[in-house]
Amino acid sequence: MKKYCFIFIASFIFSQGVGINISLIGHLPRGEFKEELKNDSGIASNGWGIDVNGMFYINEYFAIGLNGGNSIYGNSRRSIPFNFYTDLISITEETKNAIAYGHLFFKVVPFQTRVRPYFEGLIGLKNLNTRTRLFNENCTDDPDTDHDDCEIAESTNASDNAFSYGFGTGFEVVLIESSNLKSNNNQQIENNSLDSEHNNDFDGELSFIFSFRYLYGDEARYLKEGSITFSNPADGPVQTSFDWSNSMTDLMQINIGFQVKF
Repeated sequence: MKKYCFIFIASFIFSQGVGINISLIGHLPRGEFKEELKNDSGIASNGWGIDVNGMFYINEYFAIGLNGGNSIYGNSRRSIPFNFYTDLISITEETKNAIAYGHLFFKVVPFQTRVRPYFEGLIGLKNLNTRTRLFNENCTDDPDTDHDDCEIAESTNASDNAFSYGFGTGFEVVLIESSNLKSNNNQQIENNSLDSEHNNDFDGELSFIFSFRYLYGDEARYLKEGSITFSNPADGPVQTSFDWSNSMTDLMQINIGFQVKF
């Protein structure tokens, strides 16, 4: 354990830079996961969310880092009576099905040009979860508070973890690069119209990124949109039933975003 801690600390101290990127993502389920997420029309529910990566560059061509993100693959809302005794007051019930994930990863950038293809390997965990929240319908959220003032209650209906691993490929397009970073890396990248005298104020590198990842996932137990059903309120207090799904959790991930490197 001490050996791995030493390697991590040494990698940080002697790294050739730190990179952070954030992307909008699309999750496309694959294999039996796709089959499980199909609705009555035969169309699978795709996920949409945000992905964040932080990395240390050991040298110009190789980096290690941490990846995390979240996507929503199901969302439903309905207006329900505040209680069993009256329907004169209603509240909103919102249920979301989500995939949260975290990975360790490495990144290989073989060419130091304006357009840089790269390759990734990832290993970590996925968490498939379903949460339900209740909201006051006649409420205005105060933006100065760190919570939703209209939220009444929240409950986690399902949560299960699955081992996750995979690979990715993509490219970076350098938009802005400071002269300091160029000299530190001994790079000679041709100037074009994207560079200007204002770039000298930015001590780093800004890039556009686009990538594909294929993330294999072990079996998980989860809920999807339409998996929760309710009894008829006329028959008495509402009873909730869950139609559970079990499958492997393979998916393809598309990333579009920006990266900053210092």
